[in-house]
Amino acid sequence: MTRLTAAGARARYQSTLAWSDGAPTRRTRTSWVLGERACLVELSNDVVLSPGQLREIVESIAKLPKTWQSKVYFDLTERYCVRLHREDAYEVWLICWDIGQDTLLHDHGGSSGAFTVAKGSLVEDYGKITKSRLRTRRHKAGKSVGFGPDYLHNLVNVGMEPTVSIHAYSPPLRVMNFYCSLPSGTHHLRAIECDTPEPDTTALEAEAATLRVAQR
Repeated sequence: MTRLTAAGARARYQSTLAWSDGAPTRRTRTSWVLGERACLVELSNDVVLSPGQLREIVESIAKLPKTWQSKVYFDLTERYCVRLHREDAYEVWLICWDIGQDTLLHDHGGSSGAFTVAKGSLVEDYGKITKSRLRTRRHKAGKSVGFGPDYLHNLVNVGMEPTVSIHAYSPPLRVMNFYCSLPSGTHHLRAIECDTPEPDTTALEAEAATLRVAQR
C-alpha cells in the first residue's frame, strides 16, 4: 500500500515531472512535491478512487497549466486527446474540443470519473444508466464534476471558442458503453473495448442517427 500525500494527488502527478527550459521531461524520483493543502489517499494495486478524489485530481492538474499546455492541439475533424498520467489506480487525460465537437452518449464501463473545464465551456447531457431521463447543464472554465460507475453523459462544445478539459478515471478505462437517447428511452448501442476516452464511434453515430429518424 502506498500513501499519497498531496492536494488531490497533485503531488504524485508533479513527482513524475522535471522541468528543463520550461518543458516537462519524464523522470522517476521518490520524493514528492507536496501541495498547499494535504489530503491522504490510500492507494493499492486494486484500489478504486472515489469521484470526490478524482474531482480533486483534475482540479489540481488544471491549476498546473505548465504540465499540459504544450500538449494542447485542436483538430478540425475530431476531438484530440492525450494521456497525461497513468498508474494502476487511475489515469488522467487531456481532451481538446474544437467548436461544435461532441461525444456520443456513453458510460465508462464501470469506472468512476471526473472532469473539469480548463478553458472554454462544455454543455453536458447527463443521467444514470438505470433511468431514461437526461438533464442538461453548462460547464464554464473552472467547473468540475465527479461521477460514479452508473453515470452516463455526452458533452458538446457549443461555445464560440475551442475548449480544453481534463478527465480522470478509476480504474483506467477498459470498455465504454454507447447509447442513443430516443423518445422511447435510452437505447444501448454497443460496448467498445478501449484504452482511451475517444474510441472510434463512427459506425455507432450512424446507427444512432438512423434510430432517431425511425422514431420521429
